[in-house]
Amino acid sequence: MKHAPYFLYGAFGALLLVLLVAALRDAVAVKQEQQLPWERPHVERDLDAIVKDTLRVLVLADPLSWEERPQGVSGLEHDLLERFAKRIAAPLRVIPMDHPDSMLLALQKGVGDVIAAQATPRRDRRKWLAYTRPYRTVRPVLATLRPDPQVLEPVAKGGKKPVPKATFETRIDTAEISRWSPFSDPAYRFDRPANAPMPLHLDPLITPEDLLMEVVLGRHAASIVTDARAHYETGRFPVLEFSAPLGPAVDLCFVVRRNAPQLLRRMDEWLLDPAEAKAHALFVKAYSMPLPKPGPLRNKRSVPVSGDSISPYDIWFKEHAHRIPWDWELLAAMAYKESRFDSTAVSVKGAQGIMQIMPRTAERLGLEPGDHMEDHIGAATLYLNKLDTLWMRAIPDREQRLRFVLASYNAGPGHIIDAQRLAGMLGLDPDRWEHNVERAVLLLAKPRYYMLPEMKNGFCNGRQVFYYVREVVGMYRQLKGRPRSSTKAVSSSIPESAGE
Repeated sequence: MKHAPYFLYGAFGALLLVLLVAALRDAVAVKQEQQLPWERPHVERDLDAIVKDTLRVLVLADPLSWEERPQGVSGLEHDLLERFAKRIAAPLRVIPMDHPDSMLLALQKGVGDVIAAQATPRRDRRKWLAYTRPYRTVRPVLATLRPDPQVLEPVAKGGKKPVPKATFETRIDTAEISRWSPFSDPAYRFDRPANAPMPLHLDPLITPEDLLMEVVLGRHAASIVTDARAHYETGRFPVLEFSAPLGPAVDLCFVVRRNAPQLLRRMDEWLLDPAEAKAHALFVKAYSMPLPKPGPLRNKRSVPVSGDSISPYDIWFKEHAHRIPWDWELLAAMAYKESRFDSTAVSVKGAQGIMQIMPRTAERLGLEPGDHMEDHIGAATLYLNKLDTLWMRAIPDREQRLRFVLASYNAGPGHIIDAQRLAGMLGLDPDRWEHNVERAVLLLAKPRYYMLPEMKNGFCNGRQVFYYVREVVGMYRQLKGRPRSSTKAVSSSIPESAGE
């Protein structure tokens, strides 16, 4: 027993030694985990080697960075770096990447010399990477769907037809933000109203571009994007609304290795050149459009009507309407939308006459350039009949089919078949136009969608189709519901809700 204290001391010391070894092992493991593979350059490659070889640019597929098109490539950052490559007399080679972290490692390994990914100079990465002077600044805005008067209330009890809501309001509880966003930096502070803070959900896997498309498709209520993206995409997507800036501006820069000081210095000199700054401003302007005012989607146009007569061509609209399953007012609505009843109208693409029939279509319909306007109306109804037959099996509902027929008249059936196919691929309803195929047709203005192998007809001006269908259906409804002085109005062949 007299040796017991010594035994206890020894056991206690052994236990402390075991704990110390375990703590040291854990510390080493943590340090190893914290060591990132892209923390330091793995090659020695600066401007002198680049000029003798190529300027290798690592890019993410994005319309503001680099985007493939059938006739070449575009992208603001790509266009700017093409100018820099000419400045240093070096060929430019673009290397597309799938993930920002992969870009960082590829940069440090010398696979690329410059990163073009709308990068902001984050404090937590400055010790590993070098950032050029900014080529532009951006601010965060909130992208949401516009209120849409075309959304329908549920069918009322008793079998009554649905009626349109005045607006379509989406409750926004959380805004999505991509980890790739310039505003995902933990140090960034949004200007949030004290009485209405908006929680942000950081998505680690999806790009800002994809997040915006999720809003277009109605899968997310809101997304944080740059005002640069808002100004670029607003021309394609009338369904989107963008808020005022939600925070301070941040710089967008190009990224190079820290052991490439010559390249960094030359790029900074290029960005500071007054002549280049002026050229860069023009490039930025080319990738921007003014943001429309906030508010619901544009109301339908109306046809000016005086008495019972809609146009000088009513008698011919009535005479030829027997070929289509809709009333003659549809032809009047189309003629007003197409030409404002101007028989001499000729579009920039060559469409002619009151119904704006394209020359190739006119030739197939037997319409001659010198034919009377009655012949144009007859040819248009014949074409509508063919389109109705084309869609009859796929879209048996007559009122839904009307939208597909009008869209095909405006853009050609091939583009609308592509849009229907794309809607199915994206999980939308390919048999319903509103908020489904009409959203898919908007996407056909983007190369990433119209260049898919399944899309057979290429680019489509989806915005034009989107508004054409809504406005013609709206004017058709207006004309069907107009007051009559001498005859009792015939009941509309379209639901009261259509086309708002």
